[in-house]
Amino acid sequence: MSNKSKLKWNDLISPSMNPDDYLKEFGDKIESNYKTYEPKVDVLERIKDLLEKKNEKLKIVALGADWCPDCNRNVPRMIKNIKTIKSNNIDLRILYGIMVNALHKPGETIWHKKRSPPEALDPKFDLKKIPTFYFFNGNDDLIGIIVENPKWESTLEDDILEILENKL
Repeated sequence: MSNKSKLKWNDLISPSMNPDDYLKEFGDKIESNYKTYEPKVDVLERIKDLLEKKNEKLKIVALGADWCPDCNRNVPRMIKNIKTIKSNNIDLRILYGIMVNALHKPGETIWHKKRSPPEALDPKFDLKKIPTFYFFNGNDDLIGIIVENPKWESTLEDDILEILENKL
């Protein structure tokens, strides 16, 4: 995890949205993805129980953009998961505004340097695709990442549980 292992929660410097603000701002665009997603409630209960048992907090930030189809699918699903868990031990923030530099050359960052938040270019984030979900523990240490989509034949909630079981 090279640079990413040094990433801390307080490396987020740009303003971010909470889930309710996100749903208000992008609700029309993502409404069907949010309303039709049926999370695995049993997996969400295991996540909640694990956090309570370990007396641990979970902080999540999603980096993405409103133009991104994967963001429009997976960020609302993450919000649905967190809202379904109903735990004060989880804080989800959404940082949007990532823009692609269409003129980037091979080896250069694909993100637009002036139009994207600084986190998109910060080597600690090592942002390659969006959305990217970064997971931090109560000590603000990075404990896991989901890039773009859940693993093959998995769900976001399955992947969150795996991160927590392996890193808490």
